[in-house]
Amino acid sequence: MKLNKVNTSNQNSALVSLIQDSNQILPVDANFFIAFDRSKLSSSLRPIDFITFQKMWINPLLSTFPNLSIHESVYDEITVNYSAQKFIDKQIGKYQQPLLLSDSELDENGEIVRASIEKKIAKYTRYEPEKDNADNRGEVKSLAYIATKGLLYFCSHDSNALKLIEKASEWDTNLESVNAIRTYEILYYLLKAKATSKDVVRFLYKYLYYSTKSDKAVNPEWGIFINEMDNLYDELISTCPDFPDISAVQVNP
Repeated sequence: MKLNKVNTSNQNSALVSLIQDSNQILPVDANFFIAFDRSKLSSSLRPIDFITFQKMWINPLLSTFPNLSIHESVYDEITVNYSAQKFIDKQIGKYQQPLLLSDSELDENGEIVRASIEKKIAKYTRYEPEKDNADNRGEVKSLAYIATKGLLYFCSHDSNALKLIEKASEWDTNLESVNAIRTYEILYYLLKAKATSKDVVRFLYKYLYYSTKSDKAVNPEWGIFINEMDNLYDELISTCPDFPDISAVQVNP
């Protein structure tokens, strides 16, 4: 898992929109369903086992965002992890969550647009559409679908995937209308929605963003992170009548 920088200097308009309406379709990357593992970065960091990961991250995520979704190519990436596949198959089969997005939903003109956007995006990744290789396939196909359908968001903690959105104009990827939402922003949202405990959010934030010397050189420690995020969003949340409080919601097992 590569280093991701935390930005608490200004509001993310995509997060503002999500705070105002959590029922929007929210496509996410495969790394939202595969247990976090930064053990290669430090001997002090251990992989998070899937059962713990499900309780701490996936269950709160699914209970908070009813229209969380994954593209079919992301599902294919998830299936390489047995625990994640087993869980997702049960969720999709029994609860229809996450929503499964498919290129087959597009008409002929839509498929032409999608393929064109895919080629533009793929130039900046290791994915080769002609070979349909596995490298970066999930994020490329997800983003091409999202842009074609006019969806607003893509959530990931892969810095390379997020860069495709951030540099949309410079790289001419046709992703100018797509907004990136980062994992630390979702963590903050889960905390404010009371979807999980402060201790869980603190643990995941520190694990993902404040565990190594490199992390600590660029990212705020937990207390500063929360204070700065509150400065950006707390007033909006407190005055938003539709912001969820899901502390009593039962999560699918």
